[in-house]
Amino acid sequence: RQIINNELRSLVIYRNLLDDEIIQNLIDIFDILNDPENSFFEECVSLYSDLCSKLFEKEISLSDYILDLILYDENIFSKQCSKVGFVNVKKNLRDAAFHDLDILFSLCALSAKDLKDEIRISFPKEKDFVSGLCEYAITDILYDKEAVGEFYEKNSFGVFAKYRAFLFNSDKSLKPVSNLDDIKLSDLKLYEAQREKVIHNTLCLLEGTPCCNVLLYGDRGTGKSSTVKAVLNEYSSKGLRMVQLVKDNIMLLPDLMERLGEIPLKFIIFVDDLTFNENDYNFGAMKTVLEGSLNKQPSNIAIYVTTNRRHLIKETFSSREGDEIHRADTIDDTISLSERFGLTITFSIPNKDNYLEIVRQIAEDRNLPVEREELFKGAERFALLKNGRTPRVAKQYVDSVESNLKLSAGVK
Repeated sequence: RQIINNELRSLVIYRNLLDDEIIQNLIDIFDILNDPENSFFEECVSLYSDLCSKLFEKEISLSDYILDLILYDENIFSKQCSKVGFVNVKKNLRDAAFHDLDILFSLCALSAKDLKDEIRISFPKEKDFVSGLCEYAITDILYDKEAVGEFYEKNSFGVFAKYRAFLFNSDKSLKPVSNLDDIKLSDLKLYEAQREKVIHNTLCLLEGTPCCNVLLYGDRGTGKSSTVKAVLNEYSSKGLRMVQLVKDNIMLLPDLMERLGEIPLKFIIFVDDLTFNENDYNFGAMKTVLEGSLNKQPSNIAIYVTTNRRHLIKETFSSREGDEIHRADTIDDTISLSERFGLTITFSIPNKDNYLEIVRQIAEDRNLPVEREELFKGAERFALLKNGRTPRVAKQYVDSVESNLKLSAGVK
């Protein structure tokens, strides 16, 4: 008992784990069991029950829980493995990490039965009561210290290993996106030429060759944002991550790039549906970041922006006419931002035939038993209700058809 607690308190590389609530529960339990007076039975039972409750609530075994803590911990070992590769980590650092991992792996094997046996030994008069306590689960895992280092090398460290996408908040914090849209490239229909340009640019980013900041321009519902999200899902296993930035936080873009530039992964900074009003201070900030700042954009970052406006700024006729002496310079300034993107990709509204082809392909993917003529007639009626034909409208229509079919099948 005392050995377990002493070993846990001797953690060096994984010392952050001592602050975890479940690890602390185990430490507190063994502190009570090591008490020669054996006078804290009620507290010991409460701690043990609290431990079980937390594991049941998280729907995880103790082994898997501790392994998750290990894999997603941000420490000097995980950072170095991610940065220089596991085999290149200095021996003294690797040895210290392996010492900690031996301790933590032994804790993973601590079954509820073993822990209850220890409690019965300390409180023999309560052995019948202790026997009736519920038990948490453990998982039979083949523990491999080198595999942990290789995991860091492949997946990076901390929150960047656990999540693929993040939101950058006004307080400069990164909030993980736990329920990411699972759209795939194969879900997107037509627009192959546009997608190929985005894919090629993303592969250049991943391979460390020169890539562009990208402006995806076009009408609403044509698949601009879906394309960006699908690219993330396709290549996250190759080290691609995404951080979404809202327009109001564009002033913080230099801080975000400085932070991401130090992380050995590739990042898309995603700004969705971007437009500016006249005299918007964010307009100048965005221009400076794209081209004009003294700081060079990190090579592991590309900025992908979607917009419905080719030149990103809302203008009025009066602003076009204006009363400035150098009116042409003012107009040039409003279009200069879009020109600072190395790659501009246009998504146009599909014509009728292309719209119906998108409907057909989506319905075919889902194996919907609907005659083509009936499907197309319904798609046209649906488009009239939605005031336009777009890939988004096509998907919404097929969703409604599928729902009606399932409801009809349920009634029968």
